[in-house]
Amino acid sequence: MKLSSTLLAVAVAASSFGVYATSESFSATVKVQNTVVLTKGNDLDFGIIRAVADPAGTNQATLVIDPDPDASPVSSRTDNSPAIISIIGQGSPASFTVSDVVPNARLTITDPTATVLDSDGQGLNEPNFTVGSWTYFITSGPNANTPYTEGNPNLTADADGSVEFNIGATLSTAGIVSSEAYRDTDYTGNFQIEVAY
Repeated sequence: MKLSSTLLAVAVAASSFGVYATSESFSATVKVQNTVVLTKGNDLDFGIIRAVADPAGTNQATLVIDPDPDASPVSSRTDNSPAIISIIGQGSPASFTVSDVVPNARLTITDPTATVLDSDGQGLNEPNFTVGSWTYFITSGPNANTPYTEGNPNLTADADGSVEFNIGATLSTAGIVSSEAYRDTDYTGNFQIEVAY
């Protein structure tokens, strides 16, 4: 009987200290950001040139902008008579910053698809310019001071999730039949560059 009284006393003591619980709701959130933040620093500038197009559009002269900021000279040209490009003032590469990406992530660059520089009020028989042979040079991050390689992408973000690079390209005189000369004016085009994981 003593054992039963002890057990009863313990049971009564335990029940006198009831457990009180409360609850509260909460939410869970995750934000997906699969696209990178890409910010332009400078536009691509082919400088100031003298240009002559082949009226038949058969031969093209070219002007290359090197994306390496330490390249000397930044611009180089090749004539293909009767097409001519002569450099009056040096150009400069375009520059971009990628930010808010996964630290140490490897990124890829997709070339622009647009190819033409036209003058304001481009005439029907007036020559234009084409742009192509895009090149890239990494200017910050783990692979700074190296060319970007398309087959084995090496544009790598730093530990803070950012990286910078430059863009160069080749400008060519018109590859179309034209009966007019280049005018003394600006020839421009809009291009889209894509950077992705």
